[in-house]
This record gives sequence, C-alpha cells and structure tokens, in this order.
Amino acid sequence: MDLSKFFKRLMPQRDVPGEKEPDDETKNTTEMLHQAMDLAGDENYLAAIDLLSEVISIDPNNAQAWFERGMANLELDNDNSALSDLDRALEIAPDFPGAREWRARLLSSLGRFEEAAQEQKAILERSAGAKESAGVNPQAWADCASSFIAAQNNEQAVALLESYFSHHSAYVSTYAVYETAPMRALSKLLIQSGDFSSAVEFAQKAYESEHRVPADILAYALALEAAGDKQKARVYAEEAMGINDQMPGCKEIYERLKN
Repeated sequence: MDLSKFFKRLMPQRDVPGEKEPDDETKNTTEMLHQAMDLAGDENYLAAIDLLSEVISIDPNNAQAWFERGMANLELDNDNSALSDLDRALEIAPDFPGAREWRARLLSSLGRFEEAAQEQKAILERSAGAKESAGVNPQAWADCASSFIAAQNNEQAVALLESYFSHHSAYVSTYAVYETAPMRALSKLLIQSGDFSSAVEFAQKAYESEHRVPADILAYALALEAAGDKQKARVYAEEAMGINDQMPGCKEIYERLKN
C-alpha cells in the first residue's frame, strides 16, 4: 500500500535550541534514527526497519523510532506490523505528530471502519483549537462520516455532520477548497434515510459552491434522481459524464436516465 504519493510525512525537528547536551548513547541512537530515515527516504525500507529495530532495542521508549518503523512497514504493505508500531508510538507519546492520522488510515485500509471512524473523531475533537489557527478542515469531517457509513453506523455519521454544520462549518478558512465534502456526505445519508428533499438541498448547496468539484455534480444528480426529478437529474448526470465519466456511479446513473 503506497500511500506516500498522497500524504506528506511530518519530519521531526532535529535541532532544538535550549535542550541539555545528550549523552553518548542518546547521540548514537539519534544518529541511527536519522540514518534509518535517510534509508527510508531512498526506499530502502528493509534496511531502515533493521536499523530502527536496533534503535528500539537500545531505547524502547523512543516514540520516533516506533513511528518511523511503522511507516517503513506500511510502505512494505506490512499493515498489521505498521499498526502495532504506531500503537506503541502512541502509548509512549499520545500526541505524536501524524501517528493518529496514519493509524486511522491503516484501520480503514484493514476494513476496521468503526475503529477508524472513532480514531478520526478523536482527532477532530483534539484539533478543536484549530478554529483559531488554520481553521476547520471539512474534508476531515467528511472522511470521518464516510468511515462511519462504511461501518454501517449511519446514526453516528449523521450526528457527526450535524455537529459540523452547527458548530464548526463557520470556521472553515484555509481548507475552504474542501467545503463541499461534508455536504456530499450528508446528502448521501439523507438519501439513504429517505429524506430526499433535504438531500437535494445539501447537494444543491455543494453544486452552487465556488469550490464545486465534479463529485458535487454527480451527488446533485443522484439526489434529484432519488427525489423523483429524473428530467433535471439527467441534465446533471450528463454534465458529470462530460467532466469525468470514471467517477464511481457516474456511468450507472447516466445509463439509468438517458432514455
């Protein structure tokens, strides 16, 4: 599972002014850790894992070493080993940068959607202070809702999105480009629950957003189809097909509505 193309890793700060001089053993493990990271950067993951395992044998409470070994295992599709390493890193340092996000992605890739959703929800709760900094990331809320949906826990997904729109959507700033993702997720849930008019309402908001993406056009077509407005749904299905006919469900709705 090569996720490196899609996500950037958080690199550790190597020089921290004001810290006391480390002893020789700490210097040695730190150097080994950096060497292992360089090996991983060169895609020599097996050698990186060997060196990181050596660091861990010397310093079992080195959260960075556990995290880096988890990432190397992930690159080799050793998902269960990667998850175990990330779990250990979080036991040592519960706020270790990036560890919870990668853990959630791993749980999802392993089909453990409820656990992934709960981890994503915990991340959202822990990052509540981002309202005052980078702002709320709507894609993160949509991803969490999607994990609950995959876990067939629609009740939690609805509650999560209701919380987002009631208390958090007003703080979207830096991540405004993703603002339509929760609208699509909620529209899908509303279709499943039979509230077609509300599904159309949220899908229309996404469609009319200045940050609209092709998936929003498809979501609007699906909501209109569910609400029984097949003529209008066909117009938007054709629009979606003209932009990206490879979207999941795009060809299917187009075929259903073209006649």
